[in-house]
Amino acid sequence: LAALSPKSEIADLDRVLDRLRLVKSAREIAIVREASRLAGEALMEAMRVARPGMREHEIEAVGDYVFKAHGSQGVGYFALVATGTNAAWPHYHGGRAPLVDGDLVLFDYAPDFNYYTSDVTRMFPANGRFTPRQREMYGIYVRLYDALMTSIRPHVAPRAVLADAHRKMQAVLEAFPFADATVREAAERFVAGYAGTARNSLGHWIGMEVHDVSAPYETLEPGMMFTIEPALTIPGERIYIRLEDAILITPNGYENLSGFVPYDIDGIERVMREEPRYVRPR
Repeated sequence: LAALSPKSEIADLDRVLDRLRLVKSAREIAIVREASRLAGEALMEAMRVARPGMREHEIEAVGDYVFKAHGSQGVGYFALVATGTNAAWPHYHGGRAPLVDGDLVLFDYAPDFNYYTSDVTRMFPANGRFTPRQREMYGIYVRLYDALMTSIRPHVAPRAVLADAHRKMQAVLEAFPFADATVREAAERFVAGYAGTARNSLGHWIGMEVHDVSAPYETLEPGMMFTIEPALTIPGERIYIRLEDAILITPNGYENLSGFVPYDIDGIERVMREEPRYVRPR
């Protein structure tokens, strides 16, 4: 091109476009909000339908139906539906394993809606009830997750959010009534990951891609959209616990676009007692 048009200025537009994609317009925000709503509706329907004996791909199919029934043109990414220890595999989408009584099931799925997507994850017990040990593991995780969530604010660097979350997490550890030493160690390891970190990111951007493009930035500003998805693990037992929510930074705080989907123990068990609204299990 330079040879054919020597007087033209040729430059790489990636940085310009990436910067535009980093902060969403009002129309883009509305589309991602709807994609997040559909992801949440699919998650809650999966909770209502799930039972031991179903297979992962049947839970995935619940998401497929809900997405298409509400006008999505497809899916934003491969479904991550993982039961039991399968959740420990990064980006697992085998889809064939049966849900076993006592398993926790990870559901991470979102639609492609008008060329935009979201990214939302929940975990729930296959039989509808958390076991006492799961209540301890998941319970401490949720409190640490909330510590991160409540630290998010606009016009500050993500590293400042992480430092504030670490302070809150330490207080959670001190107050939590641990009964299992292994769970305590996992929680302490989780919190230690937030101590003195230099990283300036809370998660990954969302938008036209589920892991949307980035651009140089220092602080969180209105219109930025990203997810948080920290994981608590017990590697020796292949235990992996993770939630994920879609966050929109606003002028005075943030909006959790997927916050209507319960992630507390009581809320999840309540949804799992409800009758299905879209599909009927075989």
